[in-house]
Amino acid sequence: CGLVSISLIGPLAQVPPPDRAPPGASVSIRKQFSKARSIMGSPLLFKAITTVRRRLGIKYLCITVNNYRPFSGKASPPIASSRPSATKLKILPTLPYIGSLVPPYSDTPLLDVGSFYNFYPEMRRRHGDFYRWGLPGMGKGRDGICYVLTNPNEIQKVLRQERGQKGGPYPRGMVETEWPLVKMFQESGSCLGNGNENDPDDKDGFLGRGETWRRLRTFFQTDLLSPDAADGYVPQVVRAAMLASAGAPKAAGDLNSYTNRCAFDLFCSVMYGELTKMADPAPTCISGKNIVERDTNIEFCRSSVRMFEALFTQIMSPLQLGFFTLGIKTPLYRDMVKSFDSADRIARVKYDAFLSRHNNGMLSKEEQVSYLGRAIVRQQQQAAEGTDGGVSKNELPELMGMAITAAIDTTSSMLAWNMLHLAMNPNVQEKLYAELMEATSASETHDEGKGELTATAIKKRASPYLHAIFRETHRLSPAGPVTLAKENSLSDIEIHGSTIPKGSLFLMDGYSVGMDEHIVDDPLVFRPERWLPKAVAARKGTEAEILDHILMRDAFSQGSRKCPASRVAGNEALVMISQLVLDWKMEVPSGYKWKDVSYKFKGMIHPNMPQVSFTPREKLI
Repeated sequence: CGLVSISLIGPLAQVPPPDRAPPGASVSIRKQFSKARSIMGSPLLFKAITTVRRRLGIKYLCITVNNYRPFSGKASPPIASSRPSATKLKILPTLPYIGSLVPPYSDTPLLDVGSFYNFYPEMRRRHGDFYRWGLPGMGKGRDGICYVLTNPNEIQKVLRQERGQKGGPYPRGMVETEWPLVKMFQESGSCLGNGNENDPDDKDGFLGRGETWRRLRTFFQTDLLSPDAADGYVPQVVRAAMLASAGAPKAAGDLNSYTNRCAFDLFCSVMYGELTKMADPAPTCISGKNIVERDTNIEFCRSSVRMFEALFTQIMSPLQLGFFTLGIKTPLYRDMVKSFDSADRIARVKYDAFLSRHNNGMLSKEEQVSYLGRAIVRQQQQAAEGTDGGVSKNELPELMGMAITAAIDTTSSMLAWNMLHLAMNPNVQEKLYAELMEATSASETHDEGKGELTATAIKKRASPYLHAIFRETHRLSPAGPVTLAKENSLSDIEIHGSTIPKGSLFLMDGYSVGMDEHIVDDPLVFRPERWLPKAVAARKGTEAEILDHILMRDAFSQGSRKCPASRVAGNEALVMISQLVLDWKMEVPSGYKWKDVSYKFKGMIHPNMPQVSFTPREKLI
């Protein structure tokens, strides 16, 4: 796992305590054991080590502390990558249950959450555009075998093997790699993690790839995924963004919490038709019942963020996977469950209150046309008609709870990175402001000569520079460097001239190519002009044309398992960033540069936001 290397030696004999060196060990080895105990001195760890040794017949389980520092919270900014030598498949060595995560053994860089952006470019530099390695918990089998590709044309071959006909198996989703989440839902008895036990594809319910997934996914994506459906929510999203933007100056010292609350406000405007006003940390008029609701919403945001941080910390740790395999529930797992239960309880209260108002005819106009308002109508109509493939009244609140819980992380990451890049690049920010002023000038609603944002104003044809900024942000600092996890479920497949067996897992590294200095000029420079029509046309027929492939453009995956709320989330982020730029001139502290940027991985990658100043636009006129 980077911090420690674990050696498994010999048959079981007289076993010394797990925190001690073997008899006769050298002084240096004894010091290593002492150091391991000081760093990892957990009774749970040593209980697990003893269990492992006894079950596997291991004489010594030697823990060697590597010369790597634990993540301190100060991350390395991205580095430019260089051209790999070849696209021929390279097979990296693996160790049982550890995969390729021992750097000296497998020639891999340290997989450290503090340098996550540098990991895949360095892997590409060392091993090329196509390699097989072991990533336990995410890959296949004992050693976590998976194939990594950087060429989207090659991974499209895998996408073509996605099966969508009734009977499945249906396409693999990234969520299948999130084993702590699957386990949590299975243990809770939720439909999200439980399906037909007699069908291996369906046993994990909505998190699997069987009929339960198909049925729930079909219902869930209705009124979300189509462009017209997503655009229909924009007016309410704009109202939420205007309220959220007003709170930006008060949140200048804690913009990470601010972007989380913005994401919550924006999705609540879609889900419930409600203006929750969470992004203003110090509202001027709030009392009584509103205070209780606000405190409840704050707790929901915190619980959701904690849950995903605990989830992905487990996924990134082979040690956590080892505990999971042995049936040991770690403190991280328990914290994830506790956080989810807290968020889910709040989401259920919201759902029940909304349903009661719906059944009593008390919904506002905004609530009636919200996603949940429409979903309840669809569910009740399907139940009344006995429609095959509908969703039960018990399944609907679970789907809605999962949706609102998952809505914060990706959107919050997108908002934070785009805000930071704009604040660090004032010329880009001013160019965007001019474009948005022109795009909103045709709006029917005017406020002192300034039109409001609309679905039309945020379209690419009306605001091409806005979309270029988002694309450049995704190139330089994506929410996650791996955007696809797919499986060739139908047959063997030929990739870069090598035949890969059926049922293999492929990961799409959509980041490294965009940081290759042979493909992208000045890859560490934030330059949205790369994505304007003239620059795109100039890349046609060149090696750099790969940058414009559809699989490279965002963090929402592609294919049948594409995030069902991807268009809604994209609109939310476009509206929120646009509103901030229309309202404020954002600036980072003097001297703050790209090399000073640090970040943290907690489900998605979030920058540690610096103090940002917000100057009202009207004061600049």
